[in-house]
Amino acid sequence: MNLKDKKLRKIIEILSLIFTFEIVISFILSTYNPPYQDLLIRLDYISIMFFTFEFIYNFYYAKDKAKFFKDVYNIVDAIVVIAFLLYSLEIFYSKAFLGLRAINILRILVLLRIIKLRRLEENPALINFLTLLIICFISSCLIWVAEAGVNPAINNFFDAFYFTTISITTVGYGDITPKTDAGKLIIIFSVLFFISGLIASLQKVLKGD
Repeated sequence: MNLKDKKLRKIIEILSLIFTFEIVISFILSTYNPPYQDLLIRLDYISIMFFTFEFIYNFYYAKDKAKFFKDVYNIVDAIVVIAFLLYSLEIFYSKAFLGLRAINILRILVLLRIIKLRRLEENPALINFLTLLIICFISSCLIWVAEAGVNPAINNFFDAFYFTTISITTVGYGDITPKTDAGKLIIIFSVLFFISGLIASLQKVLKGD
């Protein structure tokens, strides 16, 4: 890879990080039903267009196309691109805009890209914190989509994040409980995923890895 390609890849990585955080902030703000909801959706649309370009660029320059799809991060990106294409077809071909709930599901797919932050070479404590934060954040997004409008105790992202965090960490004050089957399943799988991660870490320590 020559110097020009390295600079271009660096620019793409920086833009990818910026657009990912745009999606994060946009999702959080959208849960408060702001009057500028349409603007947020337009910004999301621009971000997802960039993610599509990034995915195609990375796939085109991948030396091993088959190995490219063995990377979990590329699979996440593929899901995002497919969702983007379906979203585009819904707009341009049927002339019918998706509902807010469906748009937020699309946002959640994009939020899975946050997992890429784990590639940062930092100390184990920071990686563990980022991992827990990512689990809580994505679970909170799913909880909000499932419970918003149904659960009077969950009115915005902060309510969902608070509930998810105390549930995953098994504190469980009981002041907020899921009202939908989807919400219950999300919490069950989130807690089990968190606990399985703790067990795996403990086994690694005991083995001396």
